[in-house]
Amino acid sequence: MKHLTFKLSTVIISSTFCSLSLGSGFAIQEQSVTGLGRAFAGSAAVADDASTIFFNPAGLTQLRHTELAAGIHYISPQSDFTDDNSRLPAALGAGALTGGDGDDAGEDAIVPNLYYAQALNDKVFMGLGINAPYGLVTDYNDSWQGRYHALRSDLKTININPTLAFKANDKLSLGFGISLQYIDLELSQAVDFGAVCAAAAVGACAIPQGFDGKVKITADDWSWGYNLGLLYQVTDATRLGLSYRSKISHHLKGDGKFRIPNNAAVQGTATATGFADGNIDGKVTLPESASLAVHHQLNNKVSLAADISWTGWSRFEDLTINSDDSVRLNSSKEEDWENTLRYALGIDYQHNDKWAFRSGIAYDESPLPGVSRRTPRIPGNDRLWLSFGTSYQASPNLILDAGYTHLFIKDPKINDSTSSGYVLSGEYEASVDILSLQARWLFL
Repeated sequence: MKHLTFKLSTVIISSTFCSLSLGSGFAIQEQSVTGLGRAFAGSAAVADDASTIFFNPAGLTQLRHTELAAGIHYISPQSDFTDDNSRLPAALGAGALTGGDGDDAGEDAIVPNLYYAQALNDKVFMGLGINAPYGLVTDYNDSWQGRYHALRSDLKTININPTLAFKANDKLSLGFGISLQYIDLELSQAVDFGAVCAAAAVGACAIPQGFDGKVKITADDWSWGYNLGLLYQVTDATRLGLSYRSKISHHLKGDGKFRIPNNAAVQGTATATGFADGNIDGKVTLPESASLAVHHQLNNKVSLAADISWTGWSRFEDLTINSDDSVRLNSSKEEDWENTLRYALGIDYQHNDKWAFRSGIAYDESPLPGVSRRTPRIPGNDRLWLSFGTSYQASPNLILDAGYTHLFIKDPKINDSTSSGYVLSGEYEASVDILSLQARWLFL
């Protein structure tokens, strides 16, 4: 395929829902275990560990010791589909789509983070973060009703983020980072070769839904972007944070391949009508984001945090795949995603020298503009976060963190039509549970 233009905010696939995508769209919010415990409220201002490299690099100036933090997030999504009049194209009689509900399309996943931070002197600080800021996995069985819309959607990213922070004065800190990012994509769906035979008037195989094949697209790329941060100490108790992550444009290269049923009439018809493998060369743009946050130390035991965050998902205007090698790999689907806001409020309680506890709540908007724009790859909806976390000072050099979140997702309705007229109509029942653990080593 030659120009794979996914004017998406990163390619089909996030939003949610889909397994890994736990921020809006297909962003992965899970970049900090301590942050998870307060639903990531105030993450651009809190700066309580080295994960501030991701949320606001200026926060490195708040760390008192050199620190290595390693976290892991176990994400368990549920995404169950219930059919409501899914059907064939009108040209094929508009009969019911055969197959089941696809089982649970969500796939459990492990998302790791690694951060290192140290002071170079009393004014300049450095850090390095390695994480996965975008991702998605949904996997339906090959015979489900929506197989002509989607089978597997798998998006992975790896982000390497070296950062520097500078303390301009006692109140103002500034931070800057470079994001070196790898993206890997796999998309697949069924092809109704029985309908292809019917359209070509090949009676021997003209049985819609009787001869299913498959098409799979794979592609990858390296690219880069940047992140900026500002931290301002308004009073001894109150700190403001402002952070920005740039868009990252990827130029994907890969291929598209067809699997054609082992039937002479089907294979002859597929060859005659242009079903051929091809190369991919295309563009994917991951969206920019910004966050305004506040952290307030209420007393020596309790602190509050809040933020509002914006993501530029309107970059996802359509999903277009072009190929100079194979006419059957060409497709285009209008998406028209919208920019989103996320609101969060959290609280921390320092119980004693050993134990700290935290909790938070957040409301995360979906970028999908309506039921007709949902697809089984991205059937997301607005979600409510409820989070809890704790930290334990195991020794002067070691802190252990844990967090748990449940995402309540408004049941997404879907009424999606492919370019050839297959209609998937129904409703999803979705939720997510996240359990996270982290170890922080302090070099005193």
